[in-house]
Amino acid sequence: MKKGFLILVSLVMGSVLSFAQELNCSITINTDNISGTNKDMYKDLESILNDFFNTHKWTDAVFQKEERIDVTFTLSLGQGSESQGGKQVGELLMSASRPVYNTSYTTPLFYYRDKHFTFNYNPGDRIDYQDGDYDPNQNLMSVLAFYVNVILGLEFDSFSPLGGTPYFERAEAISAGARSSDDEGWKALSNDENRYSLISAYMDANLANIHNVYYEYHRLGFDVMADDVNKGKAKIMEQMTYLREMQRAKPFALPLQIFVSTKSDELFNLYHLDDQKVRDEVYNALSSIAPNTKDLDKLQKGN
Repeated sequence: MKKGFLILVSLVMGSVLSFAQELNCSITINTDNISGTNKDMYKDLESILNDFFNTHKWTDAVFQKEERIDVTFTLSLGQGSESQGGKQVGELLMSASRPVYNTSYTTPLFYYRDKHFTFNYNPGDRIDYQDGDYDPNQNLMSVLAFYVNVILGLEFDSFSPLGGTPYFERAEAISAGARSSDDEGWKALSNDENRYSLISAYMDANLANIHNVYYEYHRLGFDVMADDVNKGKAKIMEQMTYLREMQRAKPFALPLQIFVSTKSDELFNLYHLDDQKVRDEVYNALSSIAPNTKDLDKLQKGN
């Protein structure tokens, strides 16, 4: 009887672990720029958000605990925010990374700053999200869910060709539902780096190859390096050609700029000891897309 009970417990625990949540998420709300002393509501909100995003199931896929995507959201609220509750104004800085097969290394997938973010929040407000929907009373959750789906799109692209398509489509649906929102970050013509422009670019036929770049760079590049470093590096080097082709077709497109800002340090660490020809090829590809990237010239110099 005892043995049977232990087997049952083992099966139940195994099932729980097999369906572990996809994200290892950290959400921080920075209130340094807000005047006033009543900031407890932000700590409460921060706790609610972390609980939700670390327990919500976003996909039907099976993720082991060690396979989860590391995601960081830092919401920096500005002086226009109301510390007693009400309209909140700020910027959202986010990053995501995924593990590399058979190593302890995690490779960055996404690094981006959303500079136009507003939402309403009062202590005690309901915090909720329905998958794929935009709720004007839940703009905070809709924005975070939008970016989670973009990150999931890149994650699944990195494991199989076009594997992320359902999540980009879900992000696109959220964006479409938010067109009447008062949040400038959703407005198609508000600026060149709004959420509408971002998801439209990821769905643009002229940039379709960006999805394959994520697959070959990660699955056929980094994921094979534990067995064959040179093979992995060669595959990653091939992606520089595709990046330059997309740059010519769609100059300075957001997904390309995001790729460079996310990957420039990683590519420096990977190639800075290679010969000048290799370094020049990587540098020329990245600088054609995002010439103002900080310290990019270090790659060309090799130091």
